[in-house]
Amino acid sequence: MSSKSLIDIIKTDDGGSGWIVTFADIMTLILVFFILLFALAESQDAAYKKLVAKVQVLDADGNQISVIDYAIQNDRNPEPLKPIEDLLGLRSSTQDIENLKSAVVEELESMIDNTDLSDSVELVFNANKITLQIDGRFLFQSGKAELKDSGRVIFSNLGYLFKQYADYDIAIRGHTDNRDIETLQFPSNWELSAIRATTVLRFFIGLGLDPERMTATGYADFIPLVDNDTAENRARNRRVEFVLEKIKGS
Repeated sequence: MSSKSLIDIIKTDDGGSGWIVTFADIMTLILVFFILLFALAESQDAAYKKLVAKVQVLDADGNQISVIDYAIQNDRNPEPLKPIEDLLGLRSSTQDIENLKSAVVEELESMIDNTDLSDSVELVFNANKITLQIDGRFLFQSGKAELKDSGRVIFSNLGYLFKQYADYDIAIRGHTDNRDIETLQFPSNWELSAIRATTVLRFFIGLGLDPERMTATGYADFIPLVDNDTAENRARNRRVEFVLEKIKGS
């Protein structure tokens, strides 16, 4: 049905004034929808913009023109819509990440760079989760669960920092390589990794950290960093990890 026939109907209807109001409301809604399409077109590629340009509307003189031309004629230049992640606050900006990093992560990086930790610790930062991977060669003798002196130094440094950031939970995870162990004290790598993690936990409790913030778990050789196909790779897999996560509500 053409626009002319609609106007004729409106003029000849007994309730013409009511029809005019309804018709104007409908046209306003349609116009808003087309403007929305135009805004989307600005943020999409050329092919999509070309497709939207094919949508036709009537101008003030009753001529058919594209919705984009109509918007330009009416001095409308809507900004492209923001991604839904930005509208809902689901996307972290670079500045947000830097703000999160500026406290505990930067202190950890400084500690690692300015002490003997640089050769033994790897730091991974992801949003509110921080993972420290410490080379097991600096912590325990092969097949043993007693802390070496170098391990005590490392944990003393870390313990001081962990005290300053009491709003983080600490998961302590012990890992071994895939070489089997079968002794009276450690029937398998499960026991070895679990007791090593517990030994570390007890050390931190001795430094005054709240035990309710910490857990200790042994993973044996089931989560290797690399294949256990060389002596160097097996050494990398023998490690203790600290996973720090922000306590909810803190």
